[in-house]
Amino acid sequence: MQRKQPLIIGNKWLITIPVMLAALIAVLDSSIVNVAIPNMQSSFGASVDEIDWVITGYLITNVIIIPTTGWMSSVFGLKRYFAMSQILFVVASFLCGISWNLPSLVFFRILQGVGGGAILPVALTILLEAFPPQEFAMASALFGVGAAIGPAVGPTLGGWLTDTLSWQWIFFVNVPIVTVSVILSQLLIGENKEVNEQRRGAPIDFIGLVTVALWLGTLQVLLQQGQRDDWFQSPFIVTLAVISTASFFVFLYYELRTPHPLINLRIFKNRNFALGSFAGAMLGAALFGAIFILPLFASLLLHYTALQIGLILLPPALVSLTLFPVVGRLASIVDSRLLMAIGIVLFVASLFGNGFINQQTSFQTLVYLQMLRGASLPFLFTAVGALSLTSIPPQEKADASSLFNLTRTLGGSIGIAIIGTTLVSRQRFHFERFGESITQFGAATRLRLSELASGIAGHLGPGLANTRAESVLSLQLTQQAYVSAFNDVALALAAAFGLTLLIIPLFRVQPGMPSGGPSGH
Repeated sequence: MQRKQPLIIGNKWLITIPVMLAALIAVLDSSIVNVAIPNMQSSFGASVDEIDWVITGYLITNVIIIPTTGWMSSVFGLKRYFAMSQILFVVASFLCGISWNLPSLVFFRILQGVGGGAILPVALTILLEAFPPQEFAMASALFGVGAAIGPAVGPTLGGWLTDTLSWQWIFFVNVPIVTVSVILSQLLIGENKEVNEQRRGAPIDFIGLVTVALWLGTLQVLLQQGQRDDWFQSPFIVTLAVISTASFFVFLYYELRTPHPLINLRIFKNRNFALGSFAGAMLGAALFGAIFILPLFASLLLHYTALQIGLILLPPALVSLTLFPVVGRLASIVDSRLLMAIGIVLFVASLFGNGFINQQTSFQTLVYLQMLRGASLPFLFTAVGALSLTSIPPQEKADASSLFNLTRTLGGSIGIAIIGTTLVSRQRFHFERFGESITQFGAATRLRLSELASGIAGHLGPGLANTRAESVLSLQLTQQAYVSAFNDVALALAAAFGLTLLIIPLFRVQPGMPSGGPSGH
């Protein structure tokens, strides 16, 4: 069967260079900011609630923009929209670096999110158009290099730039890299004008645009602010939930009936795409969740610096980078379902190991556990991407790419929100449980307080020693409760992601893809 004319033309390997650069920097920017938050807070004299909007503003616009990229790329043209997104991103990055107060920084981060949110799905669409269908696994692997390495390299680079120069440089570093990507994309990426014109002309879907912005925007704020405002005890959170739910149903009803929808939800009728989107959401929750809890553990309980935390996450990034091309080659001869299973097992093993760490766990042990996760990502990104997108018709690739990225981003956001709530509730549970076994009349308690008081008496004198000993014991209980809470979350993540193995047999292997036997067809 003759392949339909591709939208993107040119040397597929050269096209990969600017696309990977853009994808890397877009993902990098969602994690590089985290380690610099305390420095920004100091610079602007902001509270924790205020400074969090530097992250929240970027995520909200990302989530709103991602599902619109299929329609936007059909209106402006894929190559032009890719360039527009990168230029907006790099201009906003520079403006973030020269921000004069917190409101200006939050505004420029929102602007940066408009460009950054579009880059990932458009980059994936370009790769899928540049590579023939039988090499979609390789295209997914190449895209995964940027998408998986960014969150791991971000904290390391952010910590080094912040400690060595200043927090402004986490934004300035984007300027030369994205500028190179824009120039290379204009030189190396060709566009089939005839095919491009055939895909243009869709009328603007105002109702879809407004309802998706309301649905995802309010959902994202709800997830970010829910824990802080005690969830549904807050009228603000209840209002957000009502608006988000109502706009979701209006969006769903209208998009399934309009002939030119903003987001083509009918793509979910494709079994592989629906299953792959679910797997991608679970991967997003597990990946962003793991990267979220480890720095918290290392900072709160091990007292690591931003750079030390970044160095824990660097080796897994290097492992991923090494394995991506290997797995990309394997995907042409090995059943993608088997590769997906291998990835899940490796990731679950890493999470399971993280469920037994404590304050005595060494730096090396933490690195080895994260390297297991790093080794899993090439298998997961390559296999899930290939299984989900191979059977999508060419005219639906842009919509499918944006939806695929959206589900992973939403999975990460929802996962982090649930993890944050679970950490707090499990810490309280363990603290209360430990407290029940410690009374002033217990022999073990009296012995421990006596030991602590003896150690403190030499510094503060016997008068204050007993009072301070009780405070130290309470702090130790709090820390141990946190250790147990982190372990609970890691084990729960391992169990939840491990269940993704159950959907693997439901995937259909498409003609031209390697399979494990007759059942694969």
